[in-house]
Amino acid sequence: MHFRTSTIATSLYVACNHVSTLAEPIATRSSLRLQHWPAEAAKALETMIIKNANQSNYAVFDMDNTSYRYDLEESLIPFLENRGILTRQTLDPSLKLIDFKDTVNFTETLYSYYNRLCEVDEFVCYPWAAQVWSGLSLRDLKRHVDDLMAYNNTLPVKYWDGEEVVTSDVSPPRIFKGQVELYNALMNNGIAVYVISAAHEELVRMVASDPKYGYNVPPENVIGVTTMLRNISSGVLTNARIQIKAREYNQEANLDLVVGPYLYTPATWFAGKWAAILTYIDQWKRPILAGGDTPGSDSYMQFHGVDVGKGGIHLWVNRREAYYQQILKEQEENAKAQKENGRELTADKNWVVVKPEEIL
Repeated sequence: MHFRTSTIATSLYVACNHVSTLAEPIATRSSLRLQHWPAEAAKALETMIIKNANQSNYAVFDMDNTSYRYDLEESLIPFLENRGILTRQTLDPSLKLIDFKDTVNFTETLYSYYNRLCEVDEFVCYPWAAQVWSGLSLRDLKRHVDDLMAYNNTLPVKYWDGEEVVTSDVSPPRIFKGQVELYNALMNNGIAVYVISAAHEELVRMVASDPKYGYNVPPENVIGVTTMLRNISSGVLTNARIQIKAREYNQEANLDLVVGPYLYTPATWFAGKWAAILTYIDQWKRPILAGGDTPGSDSYMQFHGVDVGKGGIHLWVNRREAYYQQILKEQEENAKAQKENGRELTADKNWVVVKPEEIL
């Protein structure tokens, strides 16, 4: 998709009012090295980082389509289904919510089933995509995720679109080099990075916290959809959130735990992303950056989360024009609501907007 220069300029936050007053050591700015960003976006991000460095601040990012291109769960489902690892037979009975839609010529795939659940409601398919891994150990899932990340091709899929069976393909995640740079620039300047994902927390952790992918997020800082995990030997139920709260978390020791279908809350989509920030990070201190790409699912942490008073940035990865127009409408509506309710006017301030291909 294409933008006029004026559109980019109005979307980008450039902290002109602060430049003359900030002490900006050249070494500090040059060490940020945001090389895989458009120049104006890089300057805005660098200015914000310098202003907020080493003051116990934090940033939050969505993962799918924000921190890497494409969607982990939506590609892992067909990846494992095509290999016979994820099947109707392995699907937990509690997840068979509607009848499969089979014909003489098409036995419905789990990928198609997932898409039809999304047609019922996003609040149905979002949890299902995290629960579908029930019965698999974290060790096995880690191996499958690594195989998917290394897969250099698209994945064939068939699914119902209305009353027609459509043949298409989906792509595995592709690392955004720009986001890898940004994550590390933030952390290297004393700004903690948290992932707030609508995907299963354990799957996202397998990418965000594995050094070979470059994000280097502490595993405790990955927050996503959580299900209960079971120790097959003892029968004990647990999950990372419970362990982290009890200061008993050990990522390596968890690898032989098996994913269960039972959901833990808060659920990290839509308002649940903001609820997760309040629950697991801080009730009062807001992030100095929130990164997202999906209106609705990322809107709450964008509009309620960013501390614009500190020069904080709303970072938006513009992967679809319709989504961009929707988030522009939300900016206008939320700014109006803030004004009507005597709140600080922040909804339409300090947005940095980039296209996926600009940060690959």
